[in-house]
Amino acid sequence: MNLPNKLTVLRVIMIPFFMAALLIDKIPFNIFIALAFFAIASITDWFDGKIARLKRMLESEVEEDA
Repeated sequence: MNLPNKLTVLRVIMIPFFMAALLIDKIPFNIFIALAFFAIASITDWFDGKIARLKRMLESEVEEDA
């Protein structure tokens, strides 16, 4: 598994934590924690695309590695 795919998996794993931080009001500063998760997801999405373009990774190449 290459780095862009690992970053994508990381974003998927972060979804329940983001939702919990957003929806559970008993967590102190829950909105800011959710914002931090969203920011991390956005930054990893940017890096994911940047790395994939720099290494010229295509979806068909990824499927061949599997």
